[in-house]
Amino acid sequence: MTSHRRQLLLSNTSQMAILTPSENRRNAEGPFENPWPPVLTMLASAMGLMRLPFVRATPLHQDLHGVKTVKTVKPNFDALDPDKLCATWLGHAGFLVQLPAEPGHRPVRIVFDPIFSDRAYPSAWVGPRRRLSAPCKIQDLPDVDFVAISHNQSYDHCDLDALKALWKRSHGVDFLVPLGVKITLESVGIPPDRIHDLDWWDKIAFPPTFGRKFAYTFTCTPAQHNSGRGMLDQNWSLWCSWVIQKIPEDGPAATSVYFAGDTGYQTAEGACPAFKEIGERLGPFDLAMVPIWSGASLTVLGKMGYRLSDDTHLVTLHATPEDAVRLAKDVRARHTLAMHFATFAGSDDEALEPIVRLAQAQGGTADWRNEGGFGAIDVGESVALDCVPAE
Repeated sequence: MTSHRRQLLLSNTSQMAILTPSENRRNAEGPFENPWPPVLTMLASAMGLMRLPFVRATPLHQDLHGVKTVKTVKPNFDALDPDKLCATWLGHAGFLVQLPAEPGHRPVRIVFDPIFSDRAYPSAWVGPRRRLSAPCKIQDLPDVDFVAISHNQSYDHCDLDALKALWKRSHGVDFLVPLGVKITLESVGIPPDRIHDLDWWDKIAFPPTFGRKFAYTFTCTPAQHNSGRGMLDQNWSLWCSWVIQKIPEDGPAATSVYFAGDTGYQTAEGACPAFKEIGERLGPFDLAMVPIWSGASLTVLGKMGYRLSDDTHLVTLHATPEDAVRLAKDVRARHTLAMHFATFAGSDDEALEPIVRLAQAQGGTADWRNEGGFGAIDVGESVALDCVPAE
């Protein structure tokens, strides 16, 4: 492990910001790695070799308040309240977030991990296929200012066709990526000066311009996952979560958003400590978006009518619904929306199980509207929240 300092050029200004050192998870000449010991899964144990890692799925019942099978609905971007914090689920881990507008200016908007492709794979003919369609076309989105990517893995978080289309429709977009992902975006024609690659705990600020009174900051925060788009580049780029804050000229953050990306929660020593650190250093958050399932990884099992028999196969790299609730509490989220489930699912039960378990983990309810609440919305549905300035 090594430590280092990085310098990031602030947008629209010649001032250079010297950033605090961040812990680099890369060996001297090797790939990135999580700094926490992984959970030993059943498959890695001698006993596990004699047991099947999956069992026949049993039907689920929607007998909990706030539990529903999510579907795709047509979004109404014109109805987004410019005075509130708004978020629209674009499916899987994709979200459009609209920050409260400043007087005389349209709201600033960020897109996270968009995927509009039918399959989470480089081919249109093989690989996990969407169960829930995209809610709209990319050209239907309102004007976007920033695109933030959590990692380059598996095509479901770094859909290059979508990123290229977002750049072509508006050449004013800035792209935020973790270390090593910049070259991937450059490969589809996005100019390098519009791509900002950050290490964990690096922060880039886009200062007030054209009469605005707020700065918009992006902090690259830790996650517990991996990366790679093929066999030869495994973990050669970093993975992360993101914190976005709207900050006035003088005072605490007026709006604060946390996007968890794709992450596990458990380590061999218990809960990953990174999330409490994020909450302590940058929280609380008006809104968090947190994964509750393994995404497209289990669709083959779901199609065959099976499910994993042991959650320890997931917990290092993918948060379970129960872990997602703990994660949201660790980062001090006021309201949390579920993601990374149902869009790619092999069966109706696989799409429903994460929400049932999410509700059970919260005592039988899954409603994001409550203070500290955690729930799901439909793909294409939007929410609007009042923001509470940080103390």
